[in-house]
Amino acid sequence: MLIGTASQCREYDRTAVEDLGVPVESLMEAAGRTVFEAVCEVRGDGPVLVACGPGNNGGDGLVAAR
Repeated sequence: MLIGTASQCREYDRTAVEDLGVPVESLMEAAGRTVFEAVCEVRGDGPVLVACGPGNNGGDGLVAAR
């Protein structure tokens, strides 16, 4: 897994969407699924609260919660 700074991640997203033609929705689904899987490893079957703000990561949080 690659972890970058905020500016690096914005550039990765821009490159994926503009240069490679990856739909934004696909990026959001992948990010949300990855968060979900990581939380499941740590938390197991217990309840989890997902709080989503209005920023770009809000959609990722909604996917994770779904």
